Amino acid sequence: MTVLVLGATGKTGRPMVEALVTRGIHVRAASRNPGPATAGVEPVRFDWADRSTWAPALQGIDGLYVVGPYAEPDEPGLVGDLLAAAQARKVVLLSVLGVDRLPDAIPMAAWEADVRASGKEWSILRPNWFQQNFGEAFAASLRENGELALPAADALVGFVDTRDVAEVAAAALTEEGHAGEVHAITGPEALTHRQVTQILGEAAGRELGYTALTSHQFAGDLRKAGRDERSITWQLGLFQLIRDGGYAVVTDTVEQITGRPARSLKSYARENATTWK
Repeated sequence: MTVLVLGATGKTGRPMVEALVTRGIHVRAASRNPGPATAGVEPVRFDWADRSTWAPALQGIDGLYVVGPYAEPDEPGLVGDLLAAAQARKVVLLSVLGVDRLPDAIPMAAWEADVRASGKEWSILRPNWFQQNFGEAFAASLRENGELALPAADALVGFVDTRDVAEVAAAALTEEGHAGEVHAITGPEALTHRQVTQILGEAAGRELGYTALTSHQFAGDLRKAGRDERSITWQLGLFQLIRDGGYAVVTDTVEQITGRPARSLKSYARENATTWK
């Protein structure tokens, strides 16, 4: 079996490649800048904006893991076109929890519709917010300023480890019984961002703080950083859903599918403590 993993160098793509190789699956690891080949992994160039890269990546695959074209917001039909060109029997799409409650500027609902209409054996993953955000997108602020400032109020979020998302995705592509399923994937508990910074600080051996911004303050910071209005609308919509309680969800999906409990944020913090020192 050969599985094409789009976004193979991304937050879920990297652990997805590892999860599939562990299962003995041949992986075609797709990205705009593919790395060297390793055991069980065939790097391939893929660019949503360059359709000449599609056919070589899609050739001879049995399964497809789709991380959508976030960088191409003005091309809404890309996912549907890719699925029409793919001969793969199975497809798994990375979406987001609460997709049906988000602004139209956020494209995952359209991607889900394309997957459902593809005629393939599809599964959709709707994960909660990633624990890995604190080690990547938010790491510099925590490390350099000792603070995280976001418009999340003190709302709860069931933060999930991307390795758990990947293992659920790998199961959906390589096992039977997942066709037509929508998997809501979360961590084992819901935490506020204030609680998160306390956990990260304890792991790093320093005090880390959290400041609850207003939406207006946050939007202003994004504009100063040069973000476009579409991405600002996107971010504001996600954080509004946090404040509305839409991400306080905790499911047992990881344990039901993998046979072990979801990884905790405390575990993630211990493994990556040097990130915030």
